[in-house]
Amino acid sequence: MQESMAQSTTPSALIDIELSITPSSHSFSQPSPPTITMKLTSHARAPITFFTWNTPLHLHLALSNHGITITDTTTGLAVPTTRIQIQRGAIRRIRGSSDAAYFITLEPELPVTMEDAFGRAANVQPQPKSIVQRGRELDDQGRERNIRRSTRATGVDGLEAGHEYQIGLNLEMLKACRWAYATKDDALVDHWGVGSYLRDFPWDKRMLEFRVEETTLSVVE
Repeated sequence: MQESMAQSTTPSALIDIELSITPSSHSFSQPSPPTITMKLTSHARAPITFFTWNTPLHLHLALSNHGITITDTTTGLAVPTTRIQIQRGAIRRIRGSSDAAYFITLEPELPVTMEDAFGRAANVQPQPKSIVQRGRELDDQGRERNIRRSTRATGVDGLEAGHEYQIGLNLEMLKACRWAYATKDDALVDHWGVGSYLRDFPWDKRMLEFRVEETTLSVVE
């Protein structure tokens, strides 16, 4: 495993992020993708709350917004990944709303673990690069069908058999995460009126220091 780090000259706190993939190898004969796990540990002096929408800290969205990075260690090249543009209105911070799920709190030294399928979905069989790069997929009988889909990788979907990959996080996106010394309960409100938007909360402008432990995935025949 390798480590990468987003540094600030005056970091306010250190956040450790550990990635892992289970199983650590994948064959395209398998009906489902492996699972990616992210463990977050804050070494701050007080609780920290993040807003995770469109950031690497939301695993499911990170697979399709460049939040997760994939490097082919066989060639040394970055793998082009899927980017899905989602149009939505202004984000609110209302308790009980769907947006409330994008707020997470890290208590000091108490790890928080999240996981997701490392592919398009847990119930969608990943396809190899030779199929994906042409915008196609294989049906249950192994026959190609032409569908409208991304020609880039989404997790293991679109990778190449016989190669090993380094999986990490987009550090620039990490540094841009909204955060504050607060709990999720502090960040949410009970009304839809003035002050209920995401931008209305006093987010901290200082840089956090992220230490990311990357992981590897072998793709076999």
